[in-house]
Amino acid sequence: MTTGKRPRTVLLPLLLLTIVSGLGPCVSDALAATIAGQFSFRDNRSSNPAGAVAGDVIAVGATNITPSGAGTTVQAVQGTTTLNVLFLPSTVFPDNYFRAIPFDPQLTGSWTLTATDGTGSVSVPTNAIPNPELIPLVNNLQVSGTLLTPHLSWVLPDLTGLGVTRIFIRVRDLDNFINGVSDTIFSSANLPATATAFDVPTNVLKPNKHYSFDVLLDNIVTPPMGAAFLQNRSETFTDVYSTTPEPSTLLSLGSGLGGLMGFVWRRRRRTQ
Repeated sequence: MTTGKRPRTVLLPLLLLTIVSGLGPCVSDALAATIAGQFSFRDNRSSNPAGAVAGDVIAVGATNITPSGAGTTVQAVQGTTTLNVLFLPSTVFPDNYFRAIPFDPQLTGSWTLTATDGTGSVSVPTNAIPNPELIPLVNNLQVSGTLLTPHLSWVLPDLTGLGVTRIFIRVRDLDNFINGVSDTIFSSANLPATATAFDVPTNVLKPNKHYSFDVLLDNIVTPPMGAAFLQNRSETFTDVYSTTPEPSTLLSLGSGLGGLMGFVWRRRRRTQ
């Protein structure tokens, strides 16, 4: 007589088939690190409170190496020169590895960038810097306007023949340093190469904190074949910008409120 129930002896072969075929839970082998956003460019940086290396440097690294952190080491090799590339994460670039060295015209070729974690190594080439140019800093960088949404303005230097293709703004949080460098919490959309002003949008800055603003001028190269790449850059930083109101502002506000309360009190006496 058929009961409609599957014989119990069939269940074990089905379970074995599920495990062997991979249909059930299994643990896969971890993959080696991956590298994306690799770069090499000449960077001219002003003195700054952000912990960024100042001066005329070559910057090399990648914006996205995963997994990142203590378990992943990165080196850059060009000829007989080997650099340890440092893990410098930020809010904008959480998986960033970066190294800056003094500019050397003998090191403007492509670097081999190698990331190594517990499972092995992976290597990629960076772009070379075929036409290294020193992009000048902007002049007369000023911060004005509303405390939490300030207005930045600057004067462009002579950029004739330097191929500057874009300008943009970054905001550094000077109350939060990661591995010796302040956290980059905001990066603006690209501005035209003729831009001379920018308004920091709402919800970027918070009260009672300290920031520095960074104006970046970029020379992006688009070769006949291959992807566009950053070749030269300058970065002009502001001094420390505080979002704590000045004592004089608080005093004026207090005086204004006191005067207003006195006015209200006098009106009440007159109307009684």
